[in-house]
Amino acid sequence: LSGLRGDTRVGNDVWIGRDATILPGVTIGDGAIVGAMSVVAGDVPPYAVVAGNPARVVRYRFDEVTIATLLETAWWTWPADRITRNLDAIRGADPEALRQAP
Repeated sequence: LSGLRGDTRVGNDVWIGRDATILPGVTIGDGAIVGAMSVVAGDVPPYAVVAGNPARVVRYRFDEVTIATLLETAWWTWPADRITRNLDAIRGADPEALRQAP
């Protein structure tokens, strides 16, 4: 069927600004930020900051190693007690500390 673009998917830990428009079939990766009033017509990579019409990647929130670690550990899937124990590692800028979080 033409015209059907599939489901829109929004990852974990995503922030979407006011009046942003996200078109059907788009995937917004984990940790991404969509700027206010942006029009998102294509997929957004994890931890990218996008803005504009059409939305384009402005920058990334973290370096490649940190992004890979965040995606690998998927801390948002952890039980609440593990998250609570490891808040400093989750909020910190040390990918190795996050990898080793008990």
